[in-house]
Amino acid sequence: MTSLTKKIDLSKIAFTLALVLIISRKYMMSFIDPNIDINAIKSLLFYGSIGILGLIFIFDSRKSISEILLVFICGILYILNREGAILLMVLLAVAAKKIDDKYIVKNYLIISVVFLIAVILIFNLYPWLKNNNQIHYRYIAKTNSSVPRMDYGLGNPNSVFYRMIPIYGAYIFLRFKNYNLIDRLILFGSVFFIYKTTYSRTGFITIFAGLIVVEIIRVIDIKKFKPLAMLAKISPIILAFMSIILGTVFYKNSWLNGILASRPKYWNVYLLQEGNFLKLFGNSYDAIVKSSYPLDNSYVYAITTLGLVTFALFMYILYKGIGSFIEKDKKAYLVVLAMFLIYSFGEELLLDSAYSFAIVLAIKEFISIDNREINLYKRINRRKKC
Repeated sequence: MTSLTKKIDLSKIAFTLALVLIISRKYMMSFIDPNIDINAIKSLLFYGSIGILGLIFIFDSRKSISEILLVFICGILYILNREGAILLMVLLAVAAKKIDDKYIVKNYLIISVVFLIAVILIFNLYPWLKNNNQIHYRYIAKTNSSVPRMDYGLGNPNSVFYRMIPIYGAYIFLRFKNYNLIDRLILFGSVFFIYKTTYSRTGFITIFAGLIVVEIIRVIDIKKFKPLAMLAKISPIILAFMSIILGTVFYKNSWLNGILASRPKYWNVYLLQEGNFLKLFGNSYDAIVKSSYPLDNSYVYAITTLGLVTFALFMYILYKGIGSFIEKDKKAYLVVLAMFLIYSFGEELLLDSAYSFAIVLAIKEFISIDNREINLYKRINRRKKC
């Protein structure tokens, strides 16, 4: 029985199960008709994943001080703003602290591929099940005509790249050391193919830029260039600052709204019109506001919905995590994190635990920096004996 227990890593099984629940909930929220009441199932999946990850945390006797503080703070923040995004991310990172990073990434890759293929097959075989049956068009100035945009059965052409980003990121992470011409052909070729069928500019520009970053980071030792290393560490803060400026100062600029598909105008609704981006614990927005004005920016989401406290904590974690990646020369980690950071400027992705494995790895790295480990259960037993 002991040898069997050694062979079976319960923490890995629990992590995988929790991730399946998280991704299942995300797909249900994205594709099931909003007229169907699935609130009970969503709550069950959410609290089920929290419960599994929480048990891993509780039964792990050795914890760092940073780990304990982080879980405690995020638990309090969840009580205050009722947004579980950062709490789920932290619990995933804590549960994964003794799990090999490649196992984590492979989980995201395999589960994401399975769910994406399943949804595409289901909605193409049974289109009447699709929540959104609209036909989307993109105006092409060169031909002075509108062309249909494919959505592959996902209801929105932008959804294809959105759900491909963890797959691209995981592929690059796992192939980074052996990255070759065939990998480049597969990735660049698929990006161009998806763009030519969906005309999703956000996804195309972001993932294309991410693939260029792969080439740059492979040949440059960021650690040797101090200004570049500092730029990498503060890049999330820069992107957040740019988002706020665009949404508060330049939100009426027609050129910017044209380039960014009216995003600055919508960001302004959350930052100023319907909320106050200086609130410590975030704003609550009406369902009508959320459906009428797509947020499509992770940084604006973090500061407006989660609040300044959570936003500041998140930026600090990323700053320290990126710094540690640079010091340890973890280039594969920097590449995939850069992809998620860039993509999140135009989509609400960064704090989405169903996709953003790069943030889970960054939080895990942040936790690992602290060597002040304590054994809570030994201390409790000592006090009982006394």
